[in-house]
Amino acid sequence: MPDDIIVNENLEFRGGNKELILAHEPDVMIVGAAGTGKTMAAVWKIHFIAMKYPGARILMARKTLEALKSGALATYSNKLNPERYGVYPFGGNKFSPAEFRYPNGSVILVVGMDKADKVLSTEFDVIYVNEATEIRESDWETLRGRLRNGVVPYQMIFGDLNPSGVRHWANLRIKAGLTRRITSKHKDNPAYWSEVVEEWTPLGNSYINSTLKGLTGMRRKRLFLGDWASAEGIVYESFEPEVHVKEVDTTGWRCAMGVDVGTKNPTCILTVFQSGQDNHIHVRHEFYQAGLSSNRILDAIRYRARQSKPDFIAIDPSAVAYIIDLHQGLFPAYPAENDILVGIQRVKSALEATTEPHVEWDDDIDGLFEPKPLFSIDPSCTNLIEEFGMYAFAENARIETDKPTKEHDHSMDALRYVISQLILPPPQIGLH
Repeated sequence: MPDDIIVNENLEFRGGNKELILAHEPDVMIVGAAGTGKTMAAVWKIHFIAMKYPGARILMARKTLEALKSGALATYSNKLNPERYGVYPFGGNKFSPAEFRYPNGSVILVVGMDKADKVLSTEFDVIYVNEATEIRESDWETLRGRLRNGVVPYQMIFGDLNPSGVRHWANLRIKAGLTRRITSKHKDNPAYWSEVVEEWTPLGNSYINSTLKGLTGMRRKRLFLGDWASAEGIVYESFEPEVHVKEVDTTGWRCAMGVDVGTKNPTCILTVFQSGQDNHIHVRHEFYQAGLSSNRILDAIRYRARQSKPDFIAIDPSAVAYIIDLHQGLFPAYPAENDILVGIQRVKSALEATTEPHVEWDDDIDGLFEPKPLFSIDPSCTNLIEEFGMYAFAENARIETDKPTKEHDHSMDALRYVISQLILPPPQIGLH
């Protein structure tokens, strides 16, 4: 029996959402614009599996548990109403994550990937990742490696997502044939489109025509049209994930840090290494979190500085109090160079830097060795990588004189601060 078991006569799945319900492939992503009903289909799918296969172990995950609570978990709890089926929640403890327990012995565990230690030693039949673009590809593959419980006759990982940049790992994975793509459209959502009269429902008309159609630029392409799209007027056109994103051994390299301080906006701390041999710059670690107090921001900077022992910490020059506090703690903090256009040019120089091509002869190999890039980012720095595809000049901007828009720039600012001072010596600026 397929997984579209009938649980009530009002339940309806269409198009891509129905395809997801019936999918059995080991690696699947349902992709669509905002409001197509893909998350609703996803939570019903894992519920159907839990009901059908006694003892099934299923994981519902997202980048953070807090985001999951307001996303798929809210849909599962409030729209599906699992208590109608005798399901009861277990709140979790220091040994086990939260889970929903079914009368037949099946469980659906819930976890944020920021605190996934409790589940990475566990085996599952099915794993569902809400908003899969938020996690790293390495997270996806780690989770996939936990699919070996064997109760459900097919083991699968699937995710729902709005499109992101064209170079996002999820899109590249789909294009490489590693993941099946299922497309979900607005007319697949019965709450928004009536197939009986073939027109938008009042709720759909309000959301589609009044909300989504009013979006502009990249958001319109991704959230309304459902396209994988990078920003127009992108600042760093020479950035290529397939070239610049890789793991690098930085043993013996000098270290520096760049910090963009945020309160409501994210604080970004980048730990960067530079080779003394060829000046290769590698971004090794990223800290990226919003809503932190001043003390927690300082603690995060101090912790990473103690670990990496940087030569200098380049900080947003408007964050004077942080710089003074760090100096008093004997941390090498300096106000960063904050000319945005100058900083952008220095980052571009780093992006475009390569080793010199050279001729090398031996008994086995002869010919011209291709130049190699001298800038790289560790794959774990997902926010920095994402912002490279989103940081853009405004429409009709004069790139020579106008600054980029103040969006998707937290990692970009931290990178600009540290790159500027790796290319030029850090300023010896007195604090008054």
